[in-house]
Amino acid sequence: MQLYGFLRWIRRITALAVFLGLVCFFLSFSAKATVLWHALLGLQIVPAILGIASGGLLTVLLVLLITLIFGRIYCSVLCPLGIWQDIVYRTGLFFRNRKKCRMQYTKAHNVLRYSILIIVVLCVAFSFVLPLVWLDPYGLFGKMAVNLGRPLVSLITGSVREIWNPAATFVAAVLFVAISLVAIFKGRLYCNAICPVGSLLGIISGYSMFRVQIDESVCTHCRLCGMSCKSGCIDCNNTFIDHSRCVVCLDCISKCSRQGIHYRFAWKKRTVPSKQQIEQPGIEKGRRAFLVAAIGAGAGIVLLNRFTEKKRVRIPSPMPPGAGSLERLKDTCVACHACIAACPPHIIRPAMGDFGWQGFLLPAISYKNGFCGYDCRKCQEACPTGALRLMPLEEKKRVRIGVVRLKLEHCIIERFGTDCGACDEHCPVKAVQMIPREGTGKVFPKTNPRICIGCGGCEFICPATPKAIEVVPMSEQRLADAPVTETKTKVEVDGSEF
Repeated sequence: MQLYGFLRWIRRITALAVFLGLVCFFLSFSAKATVLWHALLGLQIVPAILGIASGGLLTVLLVLLITLIFGRIYCSVLCPLGIWQDIVYRTGLFFRNRKKCRMQYTKAHNVLRYSILIIVVLCVAFSFVLPLVWLDPYGLFGKMAVNLGRPLVSLITGSVREIWNPAATFVAAVLFVAISLVAIFKGRLYCNAICPVGSLLGIISGYSMFRVQIDESVCTHCRLCGMSCKSGCIDCNNTFIDHSRCVVCLDCISKCSRQGIHYRFAWKKRTVPSKQQIEQPGIEKGRRAFLVAAIGAGAGIVLLNRFTEKKRVRIPSPMPPGAGSLERLKDTCVACHACIAACPPHIIRPAMGDFGWQGFLLPAISYKNGFCGYDCRKCQEACPTGALRLMPLEEKKRVRIGVVRLKLEHCIIERFGTDCGACDEHCPVKAVQMIPREGTGKVFPKTNPRICIGCGGCEFICPATPKAIEVVPMSEQRLADAPVTETKTKVEVDGSEF
């Protein structure tokens, strides 16, 4: 029992370290912590699945292998939303009545969770990621941390650099309250009834090498183990554990005074069918019916998605560099908002209606408080799915996320005769240059859209109201022409060299 207690504390300490690490990443991103916390981001299975083409296959195989050996320890050690639910549930025990704190065995919501899983899998297979955006536990945690946690930290510390989005904050607050309340009163209900990751890993954990098992010869049916199970997966009357819902927290083992529960090797030849095997035929017919319904619903959503994607739309806000195209961003991004947390000038924000209903809360750029750094790739480095493709710096410097548009009639030089040139000074590729105009003695801005990368430096710095120069977003990012570099030649005048 001392070994189990040691393992339980190791699990808690590891889970707390992972949770605090991800919280620090999202709330107060530090360039020094990029490599360390990016490793934590790389262990999240849904971003790894979507980023298989960019190297996520190893993570997927590793998580599945760990689950096959040890059970659903991913859900209790590496999943930030799962860890948060454990923290909330544990905290709620101190404020609730003892009797109301007791958990009890509940039948698995197999029809609901497997239907959700099938729909999500079908949608992802046909490049429709929106259901996963709203169900992925890592993505939900990121939304809450960035859109609710960061504004609160900003308010407490007095920072004014954050671009607050009231709608995104409201959505994050609703998600936070709903998930927390469910965790307080129902423990891991979200993980075992809705979460597609929990359902997927639950299928594998039912056949894991090591499982929590009850010794029927020792059990007195005291129900202490069942009362402490936050997943509600221990049937004390029948000495049965639903391993598809067990997250291997080991709390039940510590509650048994007779040492009747063990976490041990389970690949043994069965002589008597388990309760789970006995119950299976009874729900098989209903599961098949819901399987057909889920396939039909998934196919309908996919067809709807394909129909709406045929029309190319103009977008009012640029996408972060590396997105490629709006379709690709929708197909690979889970809106975890790691890029928002990582952006040094805080110009990336959650999109509202910028990218249509399918792109709700995906990352978009606003030049209100800054512009995209010419030498910066922080958003690409933080993206765990590869939705923002990490590219060589020289290539990133030529990626066009928008194109410059000049409205000379709004320029303060044209309107008031005041000298300026801020747009020229802030353009890293010299897509804006000041050109003299004959007869005026003044210089006026002139643009070269072919070499513009749409970084927004000119739009941000322009002092005119309304802006005389702005960036027109592009729904498909391309490489701009290489900027023309001025070359100096040697000129000899009267034998002198300059």
